[in-house]
Amino acid sequence: MLEIIKALCDKDIYNEVRGQIPLSAFEREPKRIVEAIVSAQATYSNSLKLSEIQNIFFSTNSSLTTAQRDSYKLLFAKIKQTDDISLEVAKDVLQSLWRVEVGRQVSELGFSLMEGHTSSLDSLSKLVDEYASGFVTGSSPFVGIDLNPQSLIDSINVQTKWAFNVSSLAERVSGVSDGHFIVIGSRPETGKTSSHASFAMGPGGWIEQGARVHVLCNEEPANRVALRYLSAATNKTEDELLGGESIINGEWKRDKLFIDRVNEESGIEGIEAHLKDNKPDILIIDMLDKVSLPDTKTITSQHEKLREIYRRTRDLATRYKCAIFGYSQLSAEAEGRVNLNLSMMENSRTGKAAEADLMILIGKYAMIEGASENDPRRVLNIAKNKISGWHGQINVMLDGRVARYED
Repeated sequence: MLEIIKALCDKDIYNEVRGQIPLSAFEREPKRIVEAIVSAQATYSNSLKLSEIQNIFFSTNSSLTTAQRDSYKLLFAKIKQTDDISLEVAKDVLQSLWRVEVGRQVSELGFSLMEGHTSSLDSLSKLVDEYASGFVTGSSPFVGIDLNPQSLIDSINVQTKWAFNVSSLAERVSGVSDGHFIVIGSRPETGKTSSHASFAMGPGGWIEQGARVHVLCNEEPANRVALRYLSAATNKTEDELLGGESIINGEWKRDKLFIDRVNEESGIEGIEAHLKDNKPDILIIDMLDKVSLPDTKTITSQHEKLREIYRRTRDLATRYKCAIFGYSQLSAEAEGRVNLNLSMMENSRTGKAAEADLMILIGKYAMIEGASENDPRRVLNIAKNKISGWHGQINVMLDGRVARYED
């Protein structure tokens, strides 16, 4: 308690806690000193030394007896010898004192009501008002952004930090940056894994731009995904790579690449731990829908689960200043179609889209009867775009043999 009295002499600490000082929680002599500090802080604009408070106290209490003056001098000496405490500790202690004191006063009022000493609730109402205004309020947590015009322009330009290496896409979506959450969806066997392998490792891709790219997958084995990245980097087919026909030199920039499998036990908490430890520039989660949550007792539907997964992932992108790509399946409604929309997201028509800064849905033409292989044409549907605002379709080609998307 004496440490708190000393801390209240500091102007910064006092300004932070002045509405949270429960005077009645202090004993008689310390309470009078606290009252003197409160009065002095209202008068002076700077921090006060304890010796100054002592002089002010004795000058305004000239009627004290010699014994009382000696008692207060001893108390001031004890306060002076206490250790300094931080603002955070002072706030925590005073909040605890306030709660205890309010609880005590509520108990006393309740006892008076039970015994019939009072029948009015005015005192209780007044106490609740004092509690709400004194304990709950605090300094604003908001600092405001820099509204200087050039600062605003510079902050928007940061959105082009990591550009797409497909020119038709880059023309319409300037790029992604720290804190962006991008959702990419398609039907199976459309080229989801090839898309991030191409964006990251293809010519002019994110890794060539200097980004540290981490991939967490749970659909395909991690080594199969890595082989797709190696194909994109070297422009060699899987058969050529496995047959030893490729000479791999500097084109395989593996020092900026990390690939692993995210298992059921790791889940969203494991992903957060990885972000905290490694701080990648870009994180790709393939598939995000299959990531587990630690607490699902209150979640009653698949829609709610997916909405919570996407909400938490969006929060991770912001908190760890990382661009996160979450891959998802589209419903059967999207099979064989190239004109796609948000309602085709599997098991979550709005929950997924609500969290995304950018949503790209990859459409594939239906296989023609009698054809020997799939049509390589793909359509990128920009279904949501908070980055550049453009919405529409972009026609690209997928060379699935080497996991590369091209104009």
